[in-house]
Amino acid sequence: MKRLFTLLITLTLVLSMILVGCGKADDDGESEPTEKPGEEVTVEPGEAADEGPASPAGQLPIVKEPITLTFFKEGQLTEEDLVNLENNGVLKYITEQTNIKLEFNFLPPADGKQKLILSLASGDYPDGALLDWNTLITFSDVMQYGIKEKILYPLNDLIDKYGFEIKKIFELRPNYRAMITAPDGEIYGLPRFTECYHCMSYPKLWFNYEWMEKLGFEEPQTTDELYEILVAFKTQDPNGNGEADEIPLTGAIDWSCPIEYYLMNSFIYTPAMASSTDPRPFLSWIDGKVTFVADKPEYKMGLEWMNKLYSEGLIDPANFTQNSEGLQQQCRTEVPTVGGYTCDHIGMGIDFNNKEVLKMYHALPPIEGPTGARYQPYSPPEFSGFHFVMFDTCKYPEAAFRLADFMLSEYMMFVGHYGIEGITWNPPEDPNAKNIDGGPLKCVPVVLPEDAPEEESERLAQNSFWTGFMGDLIERRAMWTPEATEENLENLYEVRLHWETKRTEPYWPEVALPRNLFMDEEEAEEFAELKVNIVNHVQKNTSMFITGARSLDEWDNYVDELKRFGLERYIELYTKAYERYLEHMK
Repeated sequence: MKRLFTLLITLTLVLSMILVGCGKADDDGESEPTEKPGEEVTVEPGEAADEGPASPAGQLPIVKEPITLTFFKEGQLTEEDLVNLENNGVLKYITEQTNIKLEFNFLPPADGKQKLILSLASGDYPDGALLDWNTLITFSDVMQYGIKEKILYPLNDLIDKYGFEIKKIFELRPNYRAMITAPDGEIYGLPRFTECYHCMSYPKLWFNYEWMEKLGFEEPQTTDELYEILVAFKTQDPNGNGEADEIPLTGAIDWSCPIEYYLMNSFIYTPAMASSTDPRPFLSWIDGKVTFVADKPEYKMGLEWMNKLYSEGLIDPANFTQNSEGLQQQCRTEVPTVGGYTCDHIGMGIDFNNKEVLKMYHALPPIEGPTGARYQPYSPPEFSGFHFVMFDTCKYPEAAFRLADFMLSEYMMFVGHYGIEGITWNPPEDPNAKNIDGGPLKCVPVVLPEDAPEEESERLAQNSFWTGFMGDLIERRAMWTPEATEENLENLYEVRLHWETKRTEPYWPEVALPRNLFMDEEEAEEFAELKVNIVNHVQKNTSMFITGARSLDEWDNYVDELKRFGLERYIELYTKAYERYLEHMK
């Protein structure tokens, strides 16, 4: 563990989507700002500064004389991979543009985070880290290795002096600087600024519009109208097979799939769940304050309505027991039997390649409940940790930060996500081609046919490299997603998801509370324990109240139980952290 073998860099051809603008050197060696030609810039071209360790913000190359920086990097390569990386096109491109050669200490995905922490404890670690999701530096790590042990290099002064691309991101998203600012006012790392548009509306209710129209209904607007349609789904044989096999509503217990928390948003705003390891906190911003929702009269009203649906067979009992794999099997029967199912994206249920079934289902916009509530569960963009950090051992901190800033540009997002222009992706043949949001389409990835020669696949792999760190904001990601034509909606998954999400966006709440906020070590531990106990109690009793396993006559007892679990302290701890975040917003 004391010395991780220093290698050169990993290669992983990833199928995501991102973009950034990076500069390129002229033939005469003069540098340009990190933008593609023709785009507006705020920094004049010029050679690297004669004084100081790095060129001015936004200019390339970053340093006049070549240097080497070593980073931790998540990955596990074969000997053949390592040989191939010597000539990797993306790594060469980065060096050509910046004058910085990258070397890496690789961290195996399975136990890489543990090895990283052990290295920090031993004092044997490189200049910094470029990490992926399994190994990233968490908010708690910042409290330990940034504020307490001073191993993480503070970035505020570097951002102020050398920030170019990062300042563009902060200008577009003013809250992002506050989100990554530690309690002492310093920034100790940069996250991947990723925004998955369709992921923000999780879960959606994927509803069988063909059945609805066949039975003579229009799109429901209220809980009463939805109830009428569900009764018809159950009793009027909409799939036409002569059997009473229709399932009006279903979901699953993992990810964002439970139907009950989607339906609850017609009574009170209830945040979505990102995963089984990141449960919904049941905290919302209501009437200008942090509010726990699962003890409110509106929540009880939602339970009463769902208990009615369940008792009449309109909510499938499997929703409370099956995982998402079971949900998928349920939705992929030879004759469709499901009227509506909740999950993150449509392919978690039906088969996207089954074009006949695909035509039947669309995302149903939220319906209005008796209290007037009408919310789409919403997951705002936020960060679970930091993909780029510098350590106190960094030999060239200014250059290392400038490298990270360079990687956050629009053009480098294409390079980081796909690879080298002209090999792994191209601009569209039609210069006037539009993207999904009506702006310019800038990136068309190269997709090889299944019978392509092996050397073609190898050429793509040799000219791609996944760093795990980029600035893929919504408007940038849209630049590789083509417009929503009928053909694209039927054949391109991301186009369909984006288009369906548009139907739900008007119902996002005005304020959604962040899941991840800085707390000191003791507070974080206390809050985590309270959250586990309170959330488990709510989820267990929500299911029991809906299914009748516990009578709603015991509602007051349930509320008292929450208080004994430390509900008041749970709200207090989160409110304190949120108020600190709001202070950083000023």
